[in-house]
Amino acid sequence: MALTRARLWQQMMQLSPICSGSLHEQYLTCGKPVCRCHDQENPQRHGPYYLWVRRLGGKQVNRTLRAGPELNRVREGIANYQKMQALIGELLEAEESKVLESDRGALSAGKKNFKWRSQRR
Repeated sequence: MALTRARLWQQMMQLSPICSGSLHEQYLTCGKPVCRCHDQENPQRHGPYYLWVRRLGGKQVNRTLRAGPELNRVREGIANYQKMQALIGELLEAEESKVLESDRGALSAGKKNFKWRSQRR
């Protein structure tokens, strides 16, 4: 159990950067009526623009990112956040099973002829 915990913590410590939220790719129209994005037959919208959406202090925060190293770091951070969530789930499962094992041992060790009783209504 201790090796599993240590392994999970070690894997979490190696995840960097970590970013919560999600990325959205957008193609937008502009305000110029004669632009290619307003063409009736073959509209070609402007973009892609990348929107990073997350929650900070209970409020939604949006940030527009350009293609390049900043966008790549946010993508990597979001992937690392999802990996961290999975590792925390494994750690929680291991810890909860450990708690349940110790509770069962304490209950059955209290009495010599301990038997579980079904609840009667």
